[in-house]
Amino acid sequence: MMNQSAKLQQLAQLGRVFTPSAPISQRDLFAGRLEQVMSVIGAIGQPGRQVVIYGERGVGKTSLANLITQLAFSDEQGQVQCVRVNCSTNDDFIKIWRRVFKEADMDWPDEWSGRTPEPDDIRRELQRHRPFIVVLDEFDRFEDDESLSQMADLIKAVSDYALETKIVIVGVGSSISQLIGEHESIQRALEEVLLPRMDEDEMRAILDNGARATGISFDSTATTHILRIAEGLPTFVHLLALAAGKRCLADDRDVVTSDDVEQACHSAAKSHMLLSEYTQAVQSSRTTTLFESVLTACALAKKNPLGQFTARAVQDPLNAIVNRHLDIAAFAPHLKAFTAIDRGSVLVQEGIRRRFTYRFRNPLLQPFTILAAMANGLIPDDYLRVYFGDDVPASDHVVPPLEPIL
Repeated sequence: MMNQSAKLQQLAQLGRVFTPSAPISQRDLFAGRLEQVMSVIGAIGQPGRQVVIYGERGVGKTSLANLITQLAFSDEQGQVQCVRVNCSTNDDFIKIWRRVFKEADMDWPDEWSGRTPEPDDIRRELQRHRPFIVVLDEFDRFEDDESLSQMADLIKAVSDYALETKIVIVGVGSSISQLIGEHESIQRALEEVLLPRMDEDEMRAILDNGARATGISFDSTATTHILRIAEGLPTFVHLLALAAGKRCLADDRDVVTSDDVEQACHSAAKSHMLLSEYTQAVQSSRTTTLFESVLTACALAKKNPLGQFTARAVQDPLNAIVNRHLDIAAFAPHLKAFTAIDRGSVLVQEGIRRRFTYRFRNPLLQPFTILAAMANGLIPDDYLRVYFGDDVPASDHVVPPLEPIL
């Protein structure tokens, strides 16, 4: 049996390695993300080239942007400065660039005090300053239409004049479409770097790296459970690995089992914020409604790299859950309802009529919905067998000790 001091040290190390509340570490970003990292680095080195990093929330965009700061970019004067500014819903073009100037130790010119500087004014001032890298994070929170147009104009000017200062924009796909839509000519100046959800090898690398650092291991069934349930979101890999690892160490074991993961799933399914979102989305005074089943089918539906899915992709998992055939018309109103405020707007509808796509507004709600459905016994065993892989017995997928979360 491990002594108390050693156990506490190992638990502390576990918390340092698996960090669901913090950005992904540099080590994890290189777990299969080398292509995206190299695209960013390559674009920064090209004259007139700016960078856009986009993807769903929770896939590691901010972490990739942070990595730019960690890497040693340099010129003949030494290391190039990198400043990062978070955008907010209250920001406009001038507010953002005031913060950029402040972070870069640049003076806001006195001549601008009596007027609003134009994008070309900002470009000229950047041209006078030693080159640096500007990271505008959470760009999807930037909502001012006029400022969006000004930002597009500035990006075009910085690129046309081949400034050595670089602009890196980080946001979800829809915000990038808006930016490019404001000024289509800037598209040729942008290196668009899509950061998709992680594949299984990339998520497994997180577990393997964490296992080496903590002295524990994950058996094959536990690994399969985590990789499937996490749905490509590194935050959930960290969350389930941390909770399952704690349970393992508490029992003086060094191998995490599927039972540890199942208990971790149940703990995650009690998360207050996600449980509140889930409850608001599926609650109904009628027990015969399909809201819970449809949302579960949305979570299980096949998605593109941006997390978008179609009504057709929802149909097969939904039919498996309700054990009968339903036409799209039978659940289309439920999809529409999930986009409404009274159900928390948990889904975002995009595209045009008859070609709509949907995505979870909060991507973390997707794996949470799967956890909730498993805890409630909503997903049939034969579907779970396919979901987790044929090599994992169906008995390992049920969660009999767990009480329903609703």
